[in-house]
Amino acid sequence: MLKNVFKYAISCIVLTVVFASNAMGQTQFEQSQSRIIEPKQDVFIKPLVAEIQILNDQVRQDYGPYEYPIKSVESLTFEQLENIKARALYRAAKEAQADIIVAATFNARSDEKGQHVIVELSGFPGKYVNFRTASKEDGDYEWLWITTANPYMNSYINRINETSKTKALNQN
Repeated sequence: MLKNVFKYAISCIVLTVVFASNAMGQTQFEQSQSRIIEPKQDVFIKPLVAEIQILNDQVRQDYGPYEYPIKSVESLTFEQLENIKARALYRAAKEAQADIIVAATFNARSDEKGQHVIVELSGFPGKYVNFRTASKEDGDYEWLWITTANPYMNSYINRINETSKTKALNQN
């Protein structure tokens, strides 16, 4: 038995020496670096500004009703309802041959069986006109600040995004 323990101890020492010598051979590292030879290329885009021309003698127009199927009223989330309203807004803009419906207001309700959402909306159809590159002289950059750097606007946007996780019927 003493022979087996002795053989086992010698085997462990030999294996330790072998692994240690292999590990020492693999600890070398070398790195070389030079300057970037190719020039770095970036694209800078100046913001584009447009005006909205309201169509139809600047009178509020009514659109719909548009009907969209749902699984059930109980499972309808706020995010799904917002998607349905966006789809209705798209249909209204297409129907009006407009780029945008300005100041849109919505009336969304379910049908009697709770299997469809019916959306009616109202707004001013408009087209984008007079496209130009934004300039400091025209004060365009002040408008860009509202959405890009204004901390109050960012907190408002974050508050809206948080509500998309709740049920649509729980919203007031």
